[in-house]
Amino acid sequence: MRSQKRLPGGREAMMPAAMAAERGVVEGLIDGRGTSRWRLMFPDALETRYVEETRVSRTRGLLYSGIFAFVMYATFLISDTIHRSEDLALAAMLRLGGVCVVAMLVLPLVINTMLVSAILLQLSRTELSHVDTLLFGFFPMVGNILFRLRFHQALTASLTCTLIMAGVIASEPAGQEGLELLAMLIFVSTTGLSLLANHQLEHNQRQVWLLRQRERLLLEEKRAAGQRLTREANCDALTGVFNRRHLERDLAQRWAGLTRDDGLAILMVDVDHFKTYNDHHGHVEGDHCLQQVAGALQAAIGPQPGMVVRYGGEEFLVLLESVTERQLRDCAECIRRKVRALKLIHPDSSVAKVLTVSVGAVSYKAEQHTNLTDLVRAADAALYDAKHQGRDYCVIR
Repeated sequence: MRSQKRLPGGREAMMPAAMAAERGVVEGLIDGRGTSRWRLMFPDALETRYVEETRVSRTRGLLYSGIFAFVMYATFLISDTIHRSEDLALAAMLRLGGVCVVAMLVLPLVINTMLVSAILLQLSRTELSHVDTLLFGFFPMVGNILFRLRFHQALTASLTCTLIMAGVIASEPAGQEGLELLAMLIFVSTTGLSLLANHQLEHNQRQVWLLRQRERLLLEEKRAAGQRLTREANCDALTGVFNRRHLERDLAQRWAGLTRDDGLAILMVDVDHFKTYNDHHGHVEGDHCLQQVAGALQAAIGPQPGMVVRYGGEEFLVLLESVTERQLRDCAECIRRKVRALKLIHPDSSVAKVLTVSVGAVSYKAEQHTNLTDLVRAADAALYDAKHQGRDYCVIR
């Protein structure tokens, strides 16, 4: 068991509040508040998280889609075999080699395939080669739907492909006006519809991500609420250290297997003349005094295994593990010195002009402490002796 560190109450209150605020933003986006449906963009912090969390799945999807699209594009060689058999070698080199190399090094795959097809059309002027223009709408459609490019990427790629298509139509030989018009109509229709589909796909993907974020935040809020309830059940509300209920439950669980080698020790700490301090300074300052004493006890035990417990009123219990007799004595003296170092003025004390504590400490001995009550009673008896010897004193047994 490690020493319990008290979290500042402000931070504890802020964590659920921050989660609730974030959930409010997420729910507003789900309901369409705070952003336009057509603007596929979250607030900066959410957008950054969305991009990071979807990066791996998007990269994997683009890889698989790219392989599939390349295989499908390679089937265009069947059309080349039929319509431009004399240029089949050129077609194979451009479609396979050009698409692979240029796509990896220079251009996105969608624009690259469109550009390669346009170049092939210019280099190969067989009788039916211009029929390929009827299929050019296939390229942006693949990028917009199969690759599921982000909408701004899809829009950029589609506009670039449209410029390439316009260049191809402008360079077509005379006498193909009807075919050119049909090709352009098919291209614009498929590109426009695929852009709308791309927008809807990304919108749906973002909505699914938002729903998952809301579910995650709800679970975190429930977990935080559960931890808060556990803390409230186990900790003293005023000082933030463990309460007596937690101590009794913890000791009961460990008692059955306790041995001398565990080095278990208990220190009972009592604030000297606390009633007169409280009467003189008032209850608010009295509460503040107990909080500072609890902090001093935490500082005294430091990182070593153990915990601080508010045992009742102005009395605290410190439980230590794996300590020797020398370490126990040093810890008790450290507690006494740290409380004095707080320099809390106590004019009505018969011990000193500042607040002091008395400490009674006892190490577990199997032959003397047959049960939990014996151990606590022995520590309490040591504390009584410390008070009897003038207070601001430590008695170690």
